[in-house]
Amino acid sequence: MHFLIILIAIAVLESNGQLAFIQRDAWVRKWHGALAAFSSSKLPALKSNSAFKVWIFVLVPVVVLQLVLWYLGSGILVFLLELAVLLYCLGRGDLSAQIGVLQSDIQRNDLQAAFHDAAVFNIGHRAVSADNAAGLFRELAATLPYRLFERSFVVVFWFFFLGAPLALAFRLLALHGDMQLQTPDIQIEQEQAIEADAVEVLEDAAPDEANKLLWYLEWIPVRALALTLGLMGDFSKATAPLKELVFCAKTSTADVLRLCVLGALNNQSANAPATVDQDEASSDLAVDETAALSQVADIVALFRRSMTGWLVVIALLVLTS
Repeated sequence: MHFLIILIAIAVLESNGQLAFIQRDAWVRKWHGALAAFSSSKLPALKSNSAFKVWIFVLVPVVVLQLVLWYLGSGILVFLLELAVLLYCLGRGDLSAQIGVLQSDIQRNDLQAAFHDAAVFNIGHRAVSADNAAGLFRELAATLPYRLFERSFVVVFWFFFLGAPLALAFRLLALHGDMQLQTPDIQIEQEQAIEADAVEVLEDAAPDEANKLLWYLEWIPVRALALTLGLMGDFSKATAPLKELVFCAKTSTADVLRLCVLGALNNQSANAPATVDQDEASSDLAVDETAALSQVADIVALFRRSMTGWLVVIALLVLTS
């Protein structure tokens, strides 16, 4: 049943581009605000323990979902509920449209617009730090693969192997780090602290804790995907960095993907350190717009092949179980 749910969810995602009709996150903000208010008024000790607060933020909805699934047992209601949860847990926004806009701007040689477009792929939608074409595509090589990964692969991976509750846990952690879930009062305090050059850490440093837990949930899927990227591209160059990082407890998910994607594409032009001298970058790492467009398209195509390969693997697991 899980395989059929996955196929339907992927088909709906591909046909609609975005799933705003079901991916409504207002309840997440309300739940976060209620938890913050409760910890401030009833449990002052919880207010200062950001890690414990993140655990509660994630575990309560996950446990409720698991209890509902146990209560329903099996049948069409469980099927529809798990399909709805999987659709909700897939990535936000119309990624295909965003990639299309980026490619269109690159094709028109409008790098200023491309810098703006690339910001949506960055974690937390931060502004792009690159200041030239070579830097832009190095940054895209680090951000676009992660967005493709968190949009569908990691969610489908955990949904198939451990069910809808873990898929929901992943999305809640991703939203916690990606939605800026501060209340207006906290946001005002942060702005005032910045203006006053305050040194003290404000109350909600919880995104760091959420990102740590998110990294643990990504650890197995990203290595499984990295191996698949090698099978779909240049295997030896894609798996070379994976051999060094397979048990690494420090390298971020985005960095693992960047190294393996560029290896699979046999393209090292964007695999230079961010601290490289600007003159050296201009002479040695300059990338014209045509090559950059090809690189973005190749990254997307590589992920599509890898996702198709994993769907085949899941189908074989279902047939042989």
